[in-house]
Amino acid sequence: MKATLAGYNLDSEIINELAARSAWNEDNLTPETLSAAYARISRDPADIGELRKISRSAVEKARRSNETIIFGLGHASVAEHAVFNFDLCGISRLAAEEIQRFRLASFTEKSQRYITLNGDFVVPPELEDSPLAEKLGKLISAQNEAYFSLFESLKGYFFEKYPDQLSTKRGQETLEGYAKEDARYLVSLATSTQFGMTVNARTLENMLRYFAASPLAEVREIGKSLFELVHPLSPSIVKYVEPTPYDTTRKISLKEIVNSHVPQIKNETGSTSVKLVSYSQDPDKLLFATLIYANSGVGFESALAYAERTDESSKKALIDASLASKQAFDKVDRAFENIDFTFELTLSATNFAQLKRHRISTQIIQDYDPALGVTIPESIRNIHEEKRFMEVIEKSEKFYLELEKEAPVVKNYALTNAHRRRVLFKLNLRELYHFISLRSDAHAQWDIRKTADEMQRLVKEIAPYSTALMFGKSEL
Repeated sequence: MKATLAGYNLDSEIINELAARSAWNEDNLTPETLSAAYARISRDPADIGELRKISRSAVEKARRSNETIIFGLGHASVAEHAVFNFDLCGISRLAAEEIQRFRLASFTEKSQRYITLNGDFVVPPELEDSPLAEKLGKLISAQNEAYFSLFESLKGYFFEKYPDQLSTKRGQETLEGYAKEDARYLVSLATSTQFGMTVNARTLENMLRYFAASPLAEVREIGKSLFELVHPLSPSIVKYVEPTPYDTTRKISLKEIVNSHVPQIKNETGSTSVKLVSYSQDPDKLLFATLIYANSGVGFESALAYAERTDESSKKALIDASLASKQAFDKVDRAFENIDFTFELTLSATNFAQLKRHRISTQIIQDYDPALGVTIPESIRNIHEEKRFMEVIEKSEKFYLELEKEAPVVKNYALTNAHRRRVLFKLNLRELYHFISLRSDAHAQWDIRKTADEMQRLVKEIAPYSTALMFGKSEL
């Protein structure tokens, strides 16, 4: 047995410094050589280390090989061996939501929950040299002024509410964090953010094609910038980034057809934030059958038939055994993935900013809609600032309606972290355990914790055995 560390991430400044001290050039530094070397494993008996060495010494040949294998033969998974790290700065929160939709990438973003905002925001390119840009700036100034005022008031409120935490610097920082996380509900979606992104070449190419088809000029510009950074370094694995008709005209025609149906649909009313809209039939029975199947040689239909005639105590005993000794950091058995739940969530932009990180789930996302109302932190009510809060919301929505008429593509830049959207959120039971563990935890932000607690309550009603150890990790 032999295991070799074939490579790992290096800061680009270190790579450039090493290159300057040696005979290396940009071609030698391309991650394409890893893709080319691994692509040869299936047909070349040579040691993998030797294959990597050959690829590094003959980069153009490696590139031709990648072209043939990835784009000619369609083995796109080879491109996944090449990985890139990006710093993305000065991007609006709205654009960040579009970028972070992709499952097979990693993102770590500046948090408005811990960092005091400095007023930076993005003027969408569509509004440049337009009187609307000045109006957006004035609106954001009003939003930010309210943010800083509320932050100071909320800081005093939390200091008074939790005096026992003031004795330590860490305790004071925690309380300031509470103030920041509630004041930020008035901050614009145009507010600048920054994040690190790690992504393989195959996913990056898909991203760039998606960005190129975006209605937002900011997102299209980000895509162009990323392509200009990677294409010279890796031309054989990040290549086809122009949108196809499937990416563009399909969306337009879908929207047109849907719009013809909408007037005939009676829309739902009410303020229910969490609805369980569908789920696997009899989850406990299905999990019992799946556990039988996974730990035996019987067919699945036979396991299901047996589950039908098995008493409740036997089902519970087997499911309990699958959860035995589980601690907060343990993942439940993969058999739990055979049970699905779909929720419809109505949630604030602040809440969604956390929900979107659970990318293994399926998220069908509607646009922001002021008609859904806003989420007002309880602390804002407690310091009697609800009126001021709503005054800023009304200003935001007034400008939103103006943009809807004059520049509808960018109307959401006027909205705040308090504004809501609907999301269809589908998870299997294993992923739901992970979600609840993080989001029903005592340290979770209150908005998403309310959502997670209600999801947990609804699921426990219909699957009591399967969810026996479904809690926030602070409760285990």
